[in-house]
Amino acid sequence: MRLAISSGALAGQLLDFSASRDFVATGVLTSQGPQPGAIFPCAPTEGIETTTSVPNWGYAEVMCVVNTSSSTFIPGKLVQVDKNYAIASNATTDNTGAPLAVTLSSFSAGDVTRQIGWVLISGVTPVTFSVTATAGQVFLGTAGNATPTANTGGQILNATTIIAAAGNFTRTVTTTSGQSFARCKTNGLYPGIAVSGTGIPGSSVVSSIDPSGLGFYIGSAVGTLATATASGAVTGTFTHTGYGIVQMQRPFVQGQIT
Repeated sequence: MRLAISSGALAGQLLDFSASRDFVATGVLTSQGPQPGAIFPCAPTEGIETTTSVPNWGYAEVMCVVNTSSSTFIPGKLVQVDKNYAIASNATTDNTGAPLAVTLSSFSAGDVTRQIGWVLISGVTPVTFSVTATAGQVFLGTAGNATPTANTGGQILNATTIIAAAGNFTRTVTTTSGQSFARCKTNGLYPGIAVSGTGIPGSSVVSSIDPSGLGFYIGSAVGTLATATASGAVTGTFTHTGYGIVQMQRPFVQGQIT
């Protein structure tokens, strides 16, 4: 998933979601970039692809946030943002009316040095599900996750799953034995999507995407690299296992029901 800020002083800046980074400065704008709480409109850096089950990211709104907890967050987690623009896994309580966001950055623990990164509040995004995602309505699942299972008072409004977990597509992937980097067109890819093919270890996922868009890194998990076992151009199959591709516009939990 590759996005660039589309307007303002930072227009054209490509956002890096590969990892969060230390944030220790104060002030409205620092050498480290925008302060937590800043919201930016973004546009995709890749074209529309009509192949079935390939996500098209399109226009999005992202917010700069911090992680000050001992928890880590991979991309795709449902979170809430507090008054200090710090994130925490979404509460699983029904009827709260609370707004939600989805992590785009891979957040390290921030209880020693707070971490800064990005969440999405509007647009198309992968979301982790506690059970297999199906197309349609979205509800609160376990902490940090969604579910397609109806739950009165737990529906996530302004959100719908447009590609189910079973969706998959293929790409030509060029691997090099003993290396993690694989060359591939990156449209529709995101950290965590399952990938399989000759020379790619079993149960692999996309660990991260090269910011240049030239390819991706093979991993046993997001942020944990694995290496190819063969060299050459092969057919790679990408499957949304564990995720649903969700279209949302500033989503929030269903409010009180009387």
